[in-house]
Amino acid sequence: MSIAGRSLGIFTGVLAGLILALVIARIINKDHQFKTEYDEMQKRIRGDGYKYGFYTMVICEALLLAFSDGNKLPAEAPVIHFFVIWLGILVQIAYCIWKGAYVGLNTNPTRYIIILGIVSVFNFAVSYMAWKDGQLFADGKWQIQTVNLLCGLLFALIGLISLVRKLTDREVEE
Repeated sequence: MSIAGRSLGIFTGVLAGLILALVIARIINKDHQFKTEYDEMQKRIRGDGYKYGFYTMVICEALLLAFSDGNKLPAEAPVIHFFVIWLGILVQIAYCIWKGAYVGLNTNPTRYIIILGIVSVFNFAVSYMAWKDGQLFADGKWQIQTVNLLCGLLFALIGLISLVRKLTDREVEE
């Protein structure tokens, strides 16, 4: 595949993901609005979460700059940079879940969990097909299809962190 075709494919995938995120936002919110409502405490905690996620990304990119020069990395460049973004998002989400500021006031938690599960399973299925076709890992490097694996893992981790938080809250209440 040509570089231009591959770039167009990546751009199309990102655009489709953003559109899907907007549709999902309307589905998970009780009032079917795009914007999720948060109280003042949640807004402050979410701000801290974004800060920690941002610093995570900056540190990872700095490490990549320091160590990638002349070293062969185990993944294609888009996968490596996506992983940095993925890690920043994971830090932000984990912090917000743990501090109780992830689910908005107008969010339907049941719909949210169902959609997380569907998106996670879909991404794992796409990853499995890529692995089965030998496209997930080739020439000693993780290929662009690894992005689906990372997305599936992210949504699964969101569910796991939420579950641990819920179980921890129950223990504290008892």
